[in-house]
Amino acid sequence: MPSIEIICIDQVDPIDFNDLPFTVESGTEIKSHRIPRPLFARDFADLKGCIYHLGNPDLKTHRTGRIFFAYDLLTDQARSASRFLEFSPDFTPAIHQLLNSLIKSSPVRRLLFTSDWQFGPRRPYRSPILTLDEFWSLHNSHRLRLNAAYPIHH
Repeated sequence: MPSIEIICIDQVDPIDFNDLPFTVESGTEIKSHRIPRPLFARDFADLKGCIYHLGNPDLKTHRTGRIFFAYDLLTDQARSASRFLEFSPDFTPAIHQLLNSLIKSSPVRRLLFTSDWQFGPRRPYRSPILTLDEFWSLHNSHRLRLNAAYPIHH
């Protein structure tokens, strides 16, 4: 199942995103939910700030004994292709809101956006630094990869 995690670089206290239409779990321990071998553990180890794990909407109310993942946030095409990441139109505006809030909350105006899916490409991809506009341009053109890390700067 896909893990989508965002690190807000140098942020001290996490923001509460309970009002969004999907689950967001946050904390100051930068550790992936993806088990057993998260793709970006080395990248996370070098960072400080807050981490945000994106999860399916039903995890807000039915979390007990469930694995935390973001499968329902993706389009059917992205889930079946397993090559690119595309958010469902139902959630895209809220993800825009979340990323904009986080980039403004980072004292250094930097984020690290990662996706990690065991059914995605075998080799992880590490992108050059992008702006939020460039990130969304890749998303909208089906070029935002799964199993990828995207550093985002404002």
